[in-house]
Amino acid sequence: MARESLADKTPNQPEAKSLRCRLTWFAGLWFGGVTALGVVGYTIRAWLGLS
Repeated sequence: MARESLADKTPNQPEAKSLRCRLTWFAGLWFGGVTALGVVGYTIRAWLGLS
């Protein structure tokens, strides 16, 4: 039984485009997470009257 490699299942696309897409998603999710934590932290401080 022949084994199919993962490369056979993915469409033909340049690796640079895939890497750029992954880095863009990573950066977007990272900044989104940092922003969400900042908003939650500020809300809790405001709710407790610390700011």
